[in-house]
Amino acid sequence: MALESPSQILTGSRAALLRSWALLAVISLALAGVFAIFLVLSRVPGMEDAVPWPTAFFQKGLVVHVILSFAVWYLAVMGCLVQLNVERSVSIVEKIGLALAWVGTILLLIPALLDRGEPTLNNYIPIIIDPFYYAGLDILAIGVFLGILFGFRKSAGHHPINAAAFLYLAAVIAFWIAAWQLGNQGTAIVLSHDYNERLTWGGGHLLQFLNVALLLVAWSYLGNLPKNNAPHRWANIWLIAASLAGLSFYAVWTVMDEDQTQAFTNLQYALGPAVLIFGAALLPVLRNQLKTFKWQDPATLSLWASIIVFAAGGVLGFFVDGTDTRTPAHYHGVIGGINLAFVGLFYTVFLPKLGRAIPTGKLVTSQIILYALGQFLFIVGMFIAGGMGAARKVMGTAIDMDRSAAVAAAGIRDFGGGLAIIGGVIFIFIALKALLRKLPEITSENF
Repeated sequence: MALESPSQILTGSRAALLRSWALLAVISLALAGVFAIFLVLSRVPGMEDAVPWPTAFFQKGLVVHVILSFAVWYLAVMGCLVQLNVERSVSIVEKIGLALAWVGTILLLIPALLDRGEPTLNNYIPIIIDPFYYAGLDILAIGVFLGILFGFRKSAGHHPINAAAFLYLAAVIAFWIAAWQLGNQGTAIVLSHDYNERLTWGGGHLLQFLNVALLLVAWSYLGNLPKNNAPHRWANIWLIAASLAGLSFYAVWTVMDEDQTQAFTNLQYALGPAVLIFGAALLPVLRNQLKTFKWQDPATLSLWASIIVFAAGGVLGFFVDGTDTRTPAHYHGVIGGINLAFVGLFYTVFLPKLGRAIPTGKLVTSQIILYALGQFLFIVGMFIAGGMGAARKVMGTAIDMDRSAAVAAAGIRDFGGGLAIIGGVIFIFIALKALLRKLPEITSENF
């Protein structure tokens, strides 16, 4: 039995819920892009004094850009996937969960736009030390929890998305245990970079297992794989076992122990086997697609682009040291690969399920290729620059631009980044146009 056919259009309240989660996903991605533009403008000579930027706006804008494009976007896509797996009518709890997810997202934006809060660029879940931001994280987490919990309870059989739901709950539990352990140190809590890093380190690592689980579900849809096939099932079992191992670290060590920090760092190597196990189911599909490769098929193109960019990011991960831009080159590759799979889901699953299928053609094909090629060049240039000493989380190259290799690396990075931005903007335009359209379907004459 294959995963649900996109031709089976959802109707009624379930379709409305899917559309709302899809809007949250795309709008969060759009806002992340807006903040990225603001980040660049805030450092343009003359703009710093011409525009009344909020205090520490560059760091705050970077925090919001990451949280929107990484956490909110991914969790909202999971909210969309849950809707495809539910047969019963929508419950009031699911509606409350969606509303809370929107409220939490809005609260995350407030500190970045005001002269309040201190940004901390900690890993995985960067934070602005402000009540609005912490409340936004909590409310968003609760909203997603309510949405997936009741979706899980009403699910149609054993669907791979159920594993993702379990992994999300494991990550939430990790955040809760870390907060509890930090609050029981016998001293007053001082909100700082160190506090936030220890708070989010374990849960942030477990979220990576969720992200891989979502990626495998996306690849299943794009490759039209049978639901709950053996390799996918074993891959999910592996991911769940790894997440349980991660939760056990809190019993062995507290968040204050460096051994726990290193244990979670080492746990990331458990991500690779899950992808390789899943590859046993995906490989025959890829082999058949190669025989007659369909460039203008969004499912095929986004699947291959996702695999290539994701694999490139994964390989680069073997050479990172955490201090230079080789590290963001690694995770931008992995994130880019997952993003391409999610883009494919919008084109081939979410929008068709809503009766808003878009015409395939040069625009969609160009969008996927632009983003994939741009992201690939971006991570290659960033990786080369990092090998030459470019520091992460700072503005500028931080390398000797008198060297031709440095100029080439920066050029590749910036050119690739530009292509990826254009590809991202085109996707947001296509998706929002489809989602906001009043008619049930978009035709080639009016698109």
